[in-house]
Amino acid sequence: MDYIIFVSGAAFFGLGFILLLLLLYFKKKLTAPFVFMGIGVVLCFIGLIIAEPLTEEAFPNQTSTLDIRR
Repeated sequence: MDYIIFVSGAAFFGLGFILLLLLLYFKKKLTAPFVFMGIGVVLCFIGLIIAEPLTEEAFPNQTSTLDIRR
């Protein structure tokens, strides 16, 4: 689920970027590409937040690879 959200966010961002290039070429209004790119960034962050726990409390028995106290 988290991977699907991240990939859909990347797709929204890519679609917005391509749309931005096309609309810049044709000198049209640029609201839609930035909306698509903004939605893409938000979806990517949501996918990353869902994928990785933000604290070590989620897995208390797992040792961190960055633990200096070893």
